[in-house]
Amino acid sequence: GAHTGSKLMSRQPNGAVQEVSAGGIVDDEDDDVGIVDADVLIALNFEAFHKMNAYTHAIWPEQITLDKVQAAMRNMYLPGATFGEEQQDLPIHPSLLTLHSHIKSSAGRMNHSILDEAATLVQQLGGGGLVFCKSGKDRTAMHVTYKQAQFAARYRGQADLDLILEDAKLIRVWGTRLPICQKNVGQARYAFNSLQVQFMPDSLKPPMNTLAGFKKYFTGEGVET
Repeated sequence: GAHTGSKLMSRQPNGAVQEVSAGGIVDDEDDDVGIVDADVLIALNFEAFHKMNAYTHAIWPEQITLDKVQAAMRNMYLPGATFGEEQQDLPIHPSLLTLHSHIKSSAGRMNHSILDEAATLVQQLGGGGLVFCKSGKDRTAMHVTYKQAQFAARYRGQADLDLILEDAKLIRVWGTRLPICQKNVGQARYAFNSLQVQFMPDSLKPPMNTLAGFKKYFTGEGVET
């Protein structure tokens, strides 16, 4: 991964803690014995959040002078800069309060809302986005179709989550994503089974009639992920 200069910590099997960078474990012996726990992911999220917060203040000023925003940005890119939940050179921009809440609540569990909220905010700030998984056809399809449904809802001036999920379902069945699966693996099915779907958030669940099922695991003939 790219090295951002961040100094994080990872917990070792024996309980000791060692320094970690955003680009990997910083260790005298590069033996990959460090186990990076959830604290590292949260730290990375807070680093990205603070940088996004400063940028948002620059784009949408909220009673903060530009010189303070520029000073905060400079401090964030100094060697050895650290980022934590309470470390704030700038107040949290009102538009980022929901994202900040999602990150704070992600300790010890997976919070899919972080990705969705961050992607929406980036789009509103004029940024672009890229969605891609290992194969670019199954998990990618679920996220891309959800974002398409959200965009269609905003275009129509709607905000009903049930309607967004229904639109996402229609796109997953009748859109271009299943033909992409057909072209890649010879079968118009998403490489998920009914057990996996039970643990997926509603926004990313494929329709049951589009699943490849368990065939891959028991016969070796199923759809590859």
